[in-house]
Amino acid sequence: MSITTLQEVKAHLRYDSNDSDLELDAYREAAEQAVLDYVTDTFDDGQYPKPLKVAVLLLCGYFDQNRNLESDMQSDGNYLPAPIRSLLYKYRTPTVG
Repeated sequence: MSITTLQEVKAHLRYDSNDSDLELDAYREAAEQAVLDYVTDTFDDGQYPKPLKVAVLLLCGYFDQNRNLESDMQSDGNYLPAPIRSLLYKYRTPTVG
């Protein structure tokens, strides 16, 4: 079960047409995978907490805004932006490296 739908992503990013559906759905799938790869908690029957949905939507916005990996995009060296990590932190058990 998905965390978000294409329609939710389109509404969040304020896309009215279907012209970008393939691209936006690819962002959605990639964002969901990145979120699920980051968290260590498991969720029964696809009942994801709302912060995971918000994290996916924010990450889709990040992908949309930085679609060409511009040199001036914000990064602190982590693969997820800080606001997204903040939303997901309580669903992750830190590992010792």
